[in-house]
Amino acid sequence: MNISEETRREPRTPNILIRAAVKSCLSEAFTDESGLLCRLDRWTRRRVIAENMAKMNLVLEATDPVEHCYQNLIREIDNEAEMGVLLANPVAAVDALRLICEDPGVSGALYLEMHQIAPVMFPDEYAQSNGDLHRVRASVQALYDRARLDRTVSEVLMAYLLDSRQSASDITQALIALFYSFHEEGIRRQFDMSSLLDARETQDLFVMVAEFLRRAGSYEDRASLIGVNAGTV
Repeated sequence: MNISEETRREPRTPNILIRAAVKSCLSEAFTDESGLLCRLDRWTRRRVIAENMAKMNLVLEATDPVEHCYQNLIREIDNEAEMGVLLANPVAAVDALRLICEDPGVSGALYLEMHQIAPVMFPDEYAQSNGDLHRVRASVQALYDRARLDRTVSEVLMAYLLDSRQSASDITQALIALFYSFHEEGIRRQFDMSSLLDARETQDLFVMVAEFLRRAGSYEDRASLIGVNAGTV
C-alpha cells in the first residue's frame, strides 16, 4: 500500500485550520458516551490533548509530512487492532467494532475467550481484579479507546495532507482490515485455536504486516520476528 507521488501534495489548508480540526476531533472524543474517554479526569484529558497536539506539530514540521503521518497511522492502528480484536463482536456499541466482524480474517468471537486470554495477555490486570473479567475488559476498552483516538487524529491529519478525506479513509480502512486479521491470527496461534485463513493467506498476511511495521520505523525487531514466522507458515 504505497502513497503515490500524484496523491501526495502540500496541504492547502492553513495550519491554523488543521489545528482547529484536530482540537475539534479531540473534543468530540471526550464527549462520546460510547467509550471511556468521556470519563477521564481533566488532567488526563489535558495530557492526551497535549500529546496529540505535539504529534500534529511533528507531522507538520517533518520533511515528508505524509510519510511521517503514515508511519504514525501504522503504529496506532497496530495498537488499536491489538485491543479492538478482543472487543469486536456483531452487537458491539461501537460501529467500527461491529463492521470489522464482516472481514473474513476477523471472527468477532474472541471476546468469548477472555477467560483463557486474560490471564496470559493481561496478567497484571487479571491479578489486580482477582480474575474479574468485566474489569479486565474495561482495561482493554480503555486501551482501545486511546489507541483509536490517536489513530483518528492521524487520519484527520492525513486527510488534510492528501487534500482528500476519502483517500485518508481508504488508507486507514485498508490498514485496519490488515492489522485486525493479523492480531486475530496471532491470538489464535497463541491459544491453539483454529485459523480463519488458509496457509497461503496467512503467509501473505504476515509478510505484508512485516513490511508495514518496518516502514513504521520503530518496530524493526518485531517486524523481523514476524518475517521469520511467516516463512514457517
